[in-house]
Amino acid sequence: MTDPVFVDLALPPLTLEAGGAVQPHQARAWTWGPAGAPVVLLVHALTGDAQAGGEGGWWAPLIGPGRVLDPTRNRLICFNNLGSCYGSSGPSTSGFPRRTAQAGEGPLAGKGHFTLPVEALPAAITPWDQARAILMGLDALGVGEVALATGGSLGSAITLCLAALAPERVRRVAPIAGALAASPWIMAFNHTARQIILADPGWPDGPNRGLALARQLAMITYRAEPGFELRVGRSQTRGGWSAADAYRVQTWLEHQGQALVARFDAASYLCQLDAMDHHDLRRAPPGLTGDPLDRITASCLAVGIDTDALYLPAQSVVIADALRARGCVAEAAQITSAFGHDGFLMAFDQLAPLLERALALPPGGAA
Repeated sequence: MTDPVFVDLALPPLTLEAGGAVQPHQARAWTWGPAGAPVVLLVHALTGDAQAGGEGGWWAPLIGPGRVLDPTRNRLICFNNLGSCYGSSGPSTSGFPRRTAQAGEGPLAGKGHFTLPVEALPAAITPWDQARAILMGLDALGVGEVALATGGSLGSAITLCLAALAPERVRRVAPIAGALAASPWIMAFNHTARQIILADPGWPDGPNRGLALARQLAMITYRAEPGFELRVGRSQTRGGWSAADAYRVQTWLEHQGQALVARFDAASYLCQLDAMDHHDLRRAPPGLTGDPLDRITASCLAVGIDTDALYLPAQSVVIADALRARGCVAEAAQITSAFGHDGFLMAFDQLAPLLERALALPPGGAA
């Protein structure tokens, strides 16, 4: 069995949906397993990285010999998403385009709202762009067919885009905690997080407090009320009335915010929020015509989380129903978790049999 390795890839230039090109274009991939084995493609979420397995991997309990994602049976591949800051092209690397509109343009200009400093912003990206980057990365690794593509949250959006862009290559998909399109509910949270970052006096050089507060807001949406009760309840750090005697939910949120500041780039965070907002599987990107859903032939297991307040669990049923109506083998399943949207990063005992079920689906895709 091969050991897990990171690979840095030089890829062809990538023209973005919103305009501009990523050039030079690079991607970092993590891969584990023999080159000739069936490929399982893992797609990370908003602030994740390419290391899906091993010590520190975001799905480590699911990955390894004898586990559901077994590198002795499959070749496991994960790319750092386009626009991130862990080795793939993003705002912190050379050659990543900026917004081309003039400052003050856009739907909020002149209406008394906060005006975006457009000239300081990275170019908008979409899950279609991120999926195209992954397909380029697969080409560079010599991978033609993907036995299963799976990911949670933003990763689920990219997974579905992959199935629509390359129906001849993707045999099965397991989108987890996702939807066919980002809802106005999601976009509202992301708008607020974006404005918090941009309102920080340190933008663009170091909006540390803005990024920390945006992360705190996000963490509230990623969890659920029962999970907060279980984790922190109403306990205090010391139990008094001074400013130092905070409730543990407050110190937990502060910790989460500071932890992200220590490891993530604020401009990359804005890029990933853009991608999350722009997800719409019924909007054809350049080069495709008609409804992209009609292109998908992969078998699908769409997984929701019963307490998810960000991507409501019913959305997974919508995904399965839409694909089944188009002739695909498509099923829906649900995780039970007290921890809301983040259940796809925590409920490993339930995820393992679901991924086994996804791998056992009849292969879709063109013959």
